[in-house]
Amino acid sequence: MSVARRWSLVGLAAMVVLANLTACSHLRHSKEPSRDSAAPRAELSIGYSLLYQEADGIPKLNWILMFKDKPAQMAELTGELITYYQQLADTMQRLSKQYPAMRIDVPPMSKIEAAARKAIGEDLAKEFAPVVGESGIEFERDALLMFYDMLNEQRHVTEVMVGLETAPGLKKFLETTKAQLDERYAKVGALLNRRYFTH
Repeated sequence: MSVARRWSLVGLAAMVVLANLTACSHLRHSKEPSRDSAAPRAELSIGYSLLYQEADGIPKLNWILMFKDKPAQMAELTGELITYYQQLADTMQRLSKQYPAMRIDVPPMSKIEAAARKAIGEDLAKEFAPVVGESGIEFERDALLMFYDMLNEQRHVTEVMVGLETAPGLKKFLETTKAQLDERYAKVGALLNRRYFTH
């Protein structure tokens, strides 16, 4: 049996789902709202849905990371990130029930963007695949860069949303989330600079 055939179906499926979700960092989400939905609340719904979709999907990284050898610092940081995103997704689910104005179920991108994201995800699945994909320093660097790009996009998305949100409770949530994303973005950047980039 070939190495590829030895992967479990569950592991392979999780890897493809993860890659599809994380590919969003490589695309700009430029969905144009219709004239009727151009109000700030409609734009916020797109932002909340995008943030929730990513927060809910990123913990699936664990299916890839668990098969890869990695240094202790990277393992600790990626574990912290996966836990954070799971907590963020749970918080957003709770808040969406508490605040009807907070929508987390709006399609955050066009069909063309979704199709392009799926194609990019398939490429990432090959790059990060257990056994036959990247390994060692190359995998570690690329995986951290993936997190770095996602965090950078998300912290800017939340910054824009803070300026649009008028509900005090949701505005506070966005401000807190922005600070948390900034902190984790700085941690990933510091590890990349310290271990994976030459100076």
